[in-house]
Amino acid sequence: MEILNARLHDFRNEEHFNFHTEVNDLIVRFTVEALKIERYYPDFSSALTAEAEALDVVQKSIFTGPIADADHTRDNTILGMEDMVDAALRHFNPDVRDAARRLKIVFDSFDGITTKPYDQQTAATDVLTGELEGKYSSDTAAVGITDWVNELKANNQAVKDLVGERYTDETAKTPLKMKEARKQLDDAYRNVAKLVDCLIFVEGPETYEAFVKELNKRIEKYNTRLSQRDGRNAEEEE
Repeated sequence: MEILNARLHDFRNEEHFNFHTEVNDLIVRFTVEALKIERYYPDFSSALTAEAEALDVVQKSIFTGPIADADHTRDNTILGMEDMVDAALRHFNPDVRDAARRLKIVFDSFDGITTKPYDQQTAATDVLTGELEGKYSSDTAAVGITDWVNELKANNQAVKDLVGERYTDETAKTPLKMKEARKQLDDAYRNVAKLVDCLIFVEGPETYEAFVKELNKRIEKYNTRLSQRDGRNAEEEE
């Protein structure tokens, strides 16, 4: 019995913090004393607190204010375009209805685009507008959303520009602080995990079996989520 390897480096910031928070909750439940990890737990606990503070700064500095407003505008444009396509499905002209059906398939393939993280939505919007201006340009014109496509491109560029500006000012230091916080927390977690594995080897698994089983379930959950995302990303690249 041993603790599984968690793909810590591949976690998004929120996933990273949530995973370690779940680990901490398990440690508190089984107690530091019973697990005999007094030597390394204080470093893990303080590193978790530091990451929480860094994550809060990241979210406030990058995902609020003008960027959030620009993203909201972009979302409204996408939703408006979807409404236009849905309405055209009932158009009196059969050619327009046919065009709307084809565009409906396109928009369905981008289902959930407005709920994606900023960077993923920006990339997906570039692909969407490229298809609407390219392969489906005649359908776009037939349904009457050519101007909407131009507006969406402008909205998407506005988000890109604001994110670029934000990363070039003083808050550009914020992601670096988060990166450092993640590394410190990962190092502290690995020390705890190694200690538990060593204690299992020396003392036997009885004391640690329940803790390790629950921790491994959480590791498998996060690793499975990453594998699923890897698969989706591979499909999108193809």
